[in-house]
Parts: sequence; C-alpha cells; structure tokens
Amino acid sequence: MATSIVSVNSLSVAYRSSGRDVPVVHEVSLEVSAGQTLALVGESGSGKSTVAATLLGHLRHGSRITSGSVLLDGRDVFALPARELRRLRGGTVAMVGQNAGHALTPSMRIGRQIAEAGGDVSVVELLEQVRLPSPAELARRYPHELSGGQQQRVAIAMAIAARPKLLVLDEPTTGLDVVTQRGVLDLIGALRDELGLAAVLVSHDLGVVAHMADEVIVLRSGRVVEAAPTRQLFAMPQDPYTRRLLASVPRLDDAGLALVGEAGEREVRPKAQVPDGAPVAVSAVDVTIDYGSVRAVHGVSFDVRRGEILALVGESGSGKSTLAWALAGLRTPSGGTMTHESGDLARPAQKRPPSLRRRVQLVFQNADTSLNPRRSVGDAVRRPLRFFGAAASRTEATARARQLITDVRLDPALADRLPAQLSGGQRQRIGIARALAGEPDVLIADEITTALDVSVQADVLRLLDDLRRERELACLFISHDLAVVRGIADRVVVLRHGVVVEEGPTDAVFASPGHPYTRRLMAAVLEPDPDAGPFVDGAVDWEDAAEPGDLWTEHDDEDGDRDPGHRVRRWRPAGHPSAPTALTSLSTEGVS
Repeated sequence: MATSIVSVNSLSVAYRSSGRDVPVVHEVSLEVSAGQTLALVGESGSGKSTVAATLLGHLRHGSRITSGSVLLDGRDVFALPARELRRLRGGTVAMVGQNAGHALTPSMRIGRQIAEAGGDVSVVELLEQVRLPSPAELARRYPHELSGGQQQRVAIAMAIAARPKLLVLDEPTTGLDVVTQRGVLDLIGALRDELGLAAVLVSHDLGVVAHMADEVIVLRSGRVVEAAPTRQLFAMPQDPYTRRLLASVPRLDDAGLALVGEAGEREVRPKAQVPDGAPVAVSAVDVTIDYGSVRAVHGVSFDVRRGEILALVGESGSGKSTLAWALAGLRTPSGGTMTHESGDLARPAQKRPPSLRRRVQLVFQNADTSLNPRRSVGDAVRRPLRFFGAAASRTEATARARQLITDVRLDPALADRLPAQLSGGQRQRIGIARALAGEPDVLIADEITTALDVSVQADVLRLLDDLRRERELACLFISHDLAVVRGIADRVVVLRHGVVVEEGPTDAVFASPGHPYTRRLMAAVLEPDPDAGPFVDGAVDWEDAAEPGDLWTEHDDEDGDRDPGHRVRRWRPAGHPSAPTALTSLSTEGVS
C-alpha cells in the first residue's frame, strides 16, 4: 500500500454567525496517495472548496475546525507554527486556482513571478516542463501578453517550482475552451505521473472529473453522500443526489435539453420547431471588426430568426464575444452591416435610439461583476424599466420588476436582497430578468453558464429555452461548451480566428462535421464517462483553400444526402497543394 500524502479524519468545520456556529463540513474523511487524484464534487455550498482549502491550512475568516484533523505528509496542518505552515505551502502542497489571470501580478514579468515561487529548478526548465514554446522569450513577457491557456500553464509552473508532494486543483480549467482545457488537463496528468504528485481536484465539470480522477467523493451540504472509484461511481451511482448530478450533465448526442427527475431519471426534451416563415430579427452581412491593426473578425454573415437560437462556437480568440459585443453596441464594426428591423446596429449603443437599443439586450457571462453589489437585485431590474420608459412611476417599476423576477422562475421576495445574498444561479437569472426589462426581441447570451454547477446550468438553460418559446426571442448564444450548444441551439456557426469555417443546423453539423477544425473541437470534448472515446475521429492537418467568390462547399451527410444550409469553408490536406479544394468529407488517413 502506498503511503498516504493526505489523511483527513472526521473533519468538521463551522462558521460563526449571529453568535452561533453554523456547520458547513460534517465528519469528512479522505485519503490521497502519491500518484493518485481524488476529486471532490458537488453543487455550490457543498463544502468541497472548504475541505480543499484546509489542505493548505486555510480557513475563511470567522470559521474554525470543530473536530477532526488534517494530516499532510504525516504532519497535522493546523498544529503547525506559522513559520512551518508557510514552508508547507509551496514546499509540500501547492494550489492551482480557477483564474490564473487574476492570480498573476500584471506588472511583473512571468520569469520573475516563477522565480519568486522558490525551488531549485530554473525558470526556463519549468516553462519547458509545462510545454510552453520559446521559454526564454516567454519569461520576459507580462501576463496580459499570454493567452488564457498559457497563463494557466504558468500558474502550474509556479505550483510545481518547489516540487511539492500535493497539488490542490480548484476548478483549474473553468472558462477555458475545450481544446485549451484538454491540453491543460493532459499536462497536469503528465506532470502528476512524472513527478509522482498526489492531487485533489475540485470541479463542477463531471467530464473533467471522469478524465482526471482515480477516486471521487460527492459532497452535499458538507456531508459525504457517496465515495467510490471513478469508473464505479460513473457506471453505478448509488445515491439519488449523485444520479441527479450525472443525469444533469449535457451530452454531445443529446438532441435537446435534459429534464431530470428526483431519482435521476433522464428525459431529453425535443427542441422547439422554428417556423419556416419566422421573420429575421437580426442580420449581419460581411462584418469585420478590428482591434487597432489586428483584424479579429473577417467578413462574418448570419441571420437569427424570431424564436431561434443561433450558437457561435470556437476557441478563445475566435471572435465569438467580439461579435456579440458588436451586436450589443459595445464594439463598432470596421465594415459590413448589422441590422435590426428597427434600425442600424452598426452604431454604438449610446448612439442608438432608445426604441432600438431596448430591442437588443445582452446577458453577461459573470453576474457577480455585472450586478452592483451595493444595490438590491430588484433595483437592478427596475433601472432599465425606468430608463426605457417601460414604467411610468417607481411604484409601477417595482411591480414590473417583481413580475420579471417571477418570469425567470424566482421568488419575487428576493427583489429586496443584495446580489451576495443570492446563489450564482439566482444571480444569473436576475441578469436575464434585467435584460428582459426592455422587452427585447433579440437576446445575446455570452457564456452565461460557464461557472455554474451542472444542475444549476440545466435550470438556466431550460429557462432560456422556455423564454424563447414563450416570447419568440431571437437568441445569439455564445459558448465553448459544445454539449450545451448541441442541446439548446437550432443552428451553429463555427469560428476560427474570426473566420467562419462551418455553419448549419445543429443536428446536421454534429452528426456529420465537415471541417477538420470542427472535428478537432468535438474530439476535445470530455464526456461524463471515464471509458468514453472521442465523439469524432481526430482531424487531419489542413490548410485553407477558400478563394474570393469560391468560399464554400455544400455538405452532404454520411449517407450522401444534402443537408440544407449546412456548408463548409473550402480546405485541403496540409502539404497537398494539388489536392481538390472542394472537399466534403474526411479521410481517416493521416489522422492526427
């Protein structure tokens, strides 16, 4: 038997509130050995981050351990003097957090930050170890000059600098696109094996857990409801709570959104049918968007009809959010047209007339930062009602705000609370209610479920689907989660470096992806099944073969039948300049 690096015995933690102890962790025990990864999963408030933080000797202000112990490499963490505890952090245990961009000092070069992490390994060697190109040159850069995936690799390099025995991974890939996420997770797994590290993974993404973990502990309200080896837990979950969590995870083969019962039974709701004659709510034609001398979006065109959800997908930097912000009036296009039946959308929001401005509304990715923490959520919904003249008086605005909060399936009594008093899912629903205050017919949803638990995500997605059915909303849906896109979107546009490489009905694109880049995205998706293979085969190396006036080829499905509206940007295998430019299917030869 391998010696345990981590041994948590009957740990209980309580917060002090109003003169009494409020238990948040109840009798949790766990063991982690070298080379092993243990995952802690559960919804927000389950206690998983609290348990993980105790491994570094961290407790939130006002909290205390009421019973049990935390042993790390044989030492009682909470019995150590302050100096020994500081040595423990980094030397024996290190953390990789959720957002490396926030953890890195923006005014300090990357190399200096890694050097300050300590250890005897050189900065260049550490950067090589985390598979970053041109390490000597990259060490001279500042954090803002790196991509999100590169920043996360730098954070990993800092964590392993002093060669710790344990890595605590707290949502290490939340917010990353599927390709970058897969690369970061594969790197962590390789380093774990090379260095013999133990790892504790905190994640709400059960696909990540299935891919990374050897053992899983499921927490609910601070209590362990189930603990098992990963394959056993995913194949035969015993507790109804675990079954509900697993059933709530969207899958790439779902033809609609999943409806999950109390016992974890799962039913997929068919998508709403968009009538053929549904009017176009918003149209973009040959839109280009520049950031200084850099072109972020190259000639993108699309229509969104009333009652339809169009999804934009692609890696970070593909132009998805840039297009969304331009449609909302937060960026000004450099060329092309963006129109609504009520007017020109190419103008910035402040120059649009109120009658047009209210018709196109944006739901932000992070409700935590888009809501004023000092004002009630009811006030957040009231303000646009008064701004757009939808309510003649404060009394009417208050009544309308409560109705909108009810419309997003929340108790109207929550209107008097501050954002911090609501859960993440509740805050996101308030964000949707605020967007609906202007009575829009176009809703832009920019990564609105990225950081939510799977069950909360499922609730928000069903709400969005209900609203588009009830109000005939046209919705532009931006997401890096392809399984979510598969379940909710009617049509999908795949972007790469600001260029559309494939578009068509969602079912057709997922059934028969025609562009190698689309296949690469789908192959990187982690399904909630430890034994699941890639959804599609890997993509061949390719190069663009589109020419002016000859950009597209209509795509046939696997049976050779034409899929109306499904088209693929022309491409050819890399290194084959004489190959045909109208390729509509992929050969399995040379698959990477």
